[in-house]
Amino acid sequence: MRELRYHAPEALEALVRDLEQPLSPPLERAVARSLDDGRMPDFRASEVLMPAMMATFAVNPATIGEQALAELKASCNRCEAVGRCWQAMRARADGEACCGFCPNSEAFISHGGQDG
Repeated sequence: MRELRYHAPEALEALVRDLEQPLSPPLERAVARSLDDGRMPDFRASEVLMPAMMATFAVNPATIGEQALAELKASCNRCEAVGRCWQAMRARADGEACCGFCPNSEAFISHGGQDG
């Protein structure tokens, strides 16, 4: 991870943003730890993880008001479980599994399945 962070930061950013990219389990755990520890300061969970989490809960962003969506994004970016979330979104975890750590899960449940 250190080598990627210092010598190939663009490659690391692309790797972290691609939730479909196959990774070895040790590398996946290392990335998750780096996300949890804040060692990837340019990573924005609301840009990468929130869209995947909304899909998990079948949420159409158009059904959420602009202010509420901004609050959800801010909450996502402050989340302390970003590494766990990243691993869950990579594994296509279901909504029930995500309720245990996602600070926005209740809001997503209340908006889930709506097509606006």
